[in-house]
Amino acid sequence: MSEYKAQLEACLLALADEDADRLQLLLREGRGAWLLCARTPPGSRALFLGDPRSGAVSALALCGYSVTVDCEDEQAWIVAERRAQAHTPGKVRRRAPGDAQAYALVVAEQGREHAAPPCEELVLLCDNRLGYKRSLGRKGEFRVPTPLQYLTHALRPEQGERSLAGHRRSLRARGSRVIESFALYPHREDFSHVVALDAPLPALSIGPMERKNRFKLLGARLGLFPLLTPSYALFARSSAAARAPTRLEALLESVAGQLGTATPRVETIVATRGNSAVVHTLDPHWTLHVPLAPKNFPQTSRHAANLRELEARFARFPAPRLLWAGETAGLYASVEQRLPGWTAPQACGDQPRIARMLRETGAALTQLCVDPGRVCDEALFAEQVEVRLRLVMQHAAVPQTIRWLEQLLHDSWQRLRGQTLPLCFYHADLRAKHVQVDADGALLGVLDWGTAEPVGLPYYDLLQLLCHEIKQEHGLSIGAAWRRLLQGELRDYEREALESYRTALRISPAVAEALHRLYPALVAAMAEKNWDYSRPRWLHRQFQI
Repeated sequence: MSEYKAQLEACLLALADEDADRLQLLLREGRGAWLLCARTPPGSRALFLGDPRSGAVSALALCGYSVTVDCEDEQAWIVAERRAQAHTPGKVRRRAPGDAQAYALVVAEQGREHAAPPCEELVLLCDNRLGYKRSLGRKGEFRVPTPLQYLTHALRPEQGERSLAGHRRSLRARGSRVIESFALYPHREDFSHVVALDAPLPALSIGPMERKNRFKLLGARLGLFPLLTPSYALFARSSAAARAPTRLEALLESVAGQLGTATPRVETIVATRGNSAVVHTLDPHWTLHVPLAPKNFPQTSRHAANLRELEARFARFPAPRLLWAGETAGLYASVEQRLPGWTAPQACGDQPRIARMLRETGAALTQLCVDPGRVCDEALFAEQVEVRLRLVMQHAAVPQTIRWLEQLLHDSWQRLRGQTLPLCFYHADLRAKHVQVDADGALLGVLDWGTAEPVGLPYYDLLQLLCHEIKQEHGLSIGAAWRRLLQGELRDYEREALESYRTALRISPAVAEALHRLYPALVAAMAEKNWDYSRPRWLHRQFQI
């Protein structure tokens, strides 16, 4: 464990949950997904004017910029400096008093743009005084104001927000020649999409579930999205900088040249909670994974390697075909064939479609069995169960949770000892958003293999998919969804999907019961293995144990 990681985890544990949540949101490197739209080439000097703890600083450095941070807050700089030493040594420094260096790229958070020196490209990350919602500073939580609150804020913004037109006027007053506008949707502190406002693409993806929102669709048809979206990334460029390709365009052109295809158009840019940018293209249809955090470079590499492994060893298993992976144009990426259809959450609540998705996904997962059955002895138990629970115990933090894990370890050995346990190549993080389906719910492919392991426990992937489906449909916590599973409160098609999988791999009722009870610990083990730092009291907060 790095010194920075240990210090960060200790800091988060010492904070109140709400404060820890706010800090984690600030630290997310995925907040830098807009940099794919920058035209300043890698290797250039960049100046960051904003909170030095922002994950955008790391994303800039990881994507090839030499970053200087203008910072007056000593405590915030200590965090930023230690992170830089651990993640991007030699690429981030503090701006010295009287600094007169020339910077090609300047990134300014709202209220700091007035301090930006002359540059080829200025990126302003700002809020809209007319925005219809605000981030609460915690992941996935937003406030939609009442009409009176909205009008009051629009007339008298508290933090200097402007409308889109107002921000553009302010940038033009600085002498900016070309301004390109993007929405950071739903909010610059917590966004999932980078959406072009001056061009048709990249667009906001609107799936079947979103299409049920008639007000949203009406607003889009009336052209209200640019006026009402909560946050923006505005790129103000010199005439010369405006003629250069964006970082993403250069990446796509390079990959297309190596593959001998036409250069595709970007349809959507998604900023993932896992701190990557996922890009979907048209003509040809590709999906790109571009890592924006240190942990995601090896994870993206594993994703690419696992797609190759699936194609070589499990040719009938439905998964995207890898086209290319590596570094080019100053960015690392994996590129795969983009599957048609939608991810399964777009069918949430439609029981016939979800039933088909669960049935076909469960059947497909049985193809990934790599060992039809070994007797569970001490060695196998230690390798597949104990090592995972020990990892979770190291980070559980709550005494009652640790005691529960210790008892679970003992009980699991009693339940699994001597039982036949098939082993599988397993995904380890299978949720509905990783399952691509057609309009009828038929399985088209399983996505995102960066957390997969070549040998693991059976049945868990299907349990993970089912629990998250229950969670989403009923608006439950993952802990409440798991308790439904334990108590057998399942629909017929949910029960049938589990039974069909168990029958195909000859999993006994005793093994199934043991894996049902192990589920929270296995989820936490996957997370702790793949996270860049441990989330405070995560298992206790998610499962109330």
